[in-house]
Amino acid sequence: MTHTQNSQLIQKVDDFLRTNPEIESIEILSVDICGHFFGKRYPISKLRSFAKDGLAMPMSMFVLDTLGAPLAGINYGDDDGDPDAHFYLIADSLCINDWGSKPRAQIMASSYKDDSPTFFEPRNVLQSVLNAYEAKNLHPTVAFELEFYLFDSKRNTNDLIRLVRNPKTGQIDSPTVLSCSRISDFETVIDDIIRSCNLQSIETGAISAEMGAGQFEINFNHHNNVLRAADETCLFKRIVIEVAKKHHLLASFMAKPLLDQPGNGLHMHISVLDGNDHNIFADGEKPHQNLIHAIGGLIDIMPAAMSFWAPNTNAYKRYTGGFNCAPVSLTWGYENRTVAFRIPLARDGAWRVENRVPGADANPYLAMAITLAGMLHGMENQLDAGNPTDHAVNNKDRNLPLNLDTALVSTIQSGPVINALGQEFVELYCQHRKAEAFTFLQTISSKEYDWYL
Repeated sequence: MTHTQNSQLIQKVDDFLRTNPEIESIEILSVDICGHFFGKRYPISKLRSFAKDGLAMPMSMFVLDTLGAPLAGINYGDDDGDPDAHFYLIADSLCINDWGSKPRAQIMASSYKDDSPTFFEPRNVLQSVLNAYEAKNLHPTVAFELEFYLFDSKRNTNDLIRLVRNPKTGQIDSPTVLSCSRISDFETVIDDIIRSCNLQSIETGAISAEMGAGQFEINFNHHNNVLRAADETCLFKRIVIEVAKKHHLLASFMAKPLLDQPGNGLHMHISVLDGNDHNIFADGEKPHQNLIHAIGGLIDIMPAAMSFWAPNTNAYKRYTGGFNCAPVSLTWGYENRTVAFRIPLARDGAWRVENRVPGADANPYLAMAITLAGMLHGMENQLDAGNPTDHAVNNKDRNLPLNLDTALVSTIQSGPVINALGQEFVELYCQHRKAEAFTFLQTISSKEYDWYL
């Protein structure tokens, strides 16, 4: 952090403390490889010293599993004595959350080790890809779209989740897509989510009732600060989960929480500006060849990118093909929601690509990092995207790994992915995902007893 940045942070903290004298505590947050927050809660009196000098937390927190437990074979936190990393506060993330018993301050933090960004912190991985764009005087503009489910807060007698009931009618929610009535019926919790987003300076866009019972989507506006856009996506997931609890509901970003309902997607819209703020994907009323090359790069790395876009065992249950529009092929097209990479209708030269592959449980930093890396790979090598697809694609592509084991093999063998994200990180990431999958499978399900006992 530069002296100027540190001075700006301290000024922002001083302004915050002056205008919010009622706040008693501050939560310091960071995001691990699984996409989950970890951190600590401190008295608000500590905030100014943290802004000035930073703080320490265990470096191994980034590589714990989904439940926050160490993984076999991941040496950080095990063989190295579990050292701390130094965390610096992220100024534009300072805000208030109010879903608890009292309002609290919160701020995100990013880590350094030996004066270098911690190489396996997901936020730093995304920054390294953005540095590659910056070196070419290119600047991505992005927008995230997230789907999520609301469920009953209590499970059924078989310990399975239960569909949510309409708060106004008491009936099981009807999966009527784009129903304004459904939004109205759930307006108490949805309005509370939007209010919390506003409190944290997260600008939201369209709200949609989706294809599943209790499923909704809330979009974000396009952002030219990619790191901030990814920060907001992580913060939004926390907001939805915590606000839902307040309303005695369970919110889930699980990729496929129910087999008979559509999955949850994380869609990303991306354009790229040059040093003159010109969209390099626009060529008047048609897309520039840069956009086609970028899509060529995405198609080229798609098999290797699947482990980032679908990072756990459940995530691959979403790729069934058919009506739920979760892409299962190496395809692209115009205004086609069944392909992997869609070019939406552009107005006033706003040409962009939409990546429709990732699930909502993907780590936003890593999902965006590998997407941007693929696009840059395609543009640098002028890769051919092939012909666009103008029909529905429902059949699974045999060249696309649709389970985590084969996806990780594709990742570790990919030269473009290793070149973009670094061999040390890619090897650690694949080891981490493989170790968690192995741990997850060390359970005997009731169905195994039903079938094989």
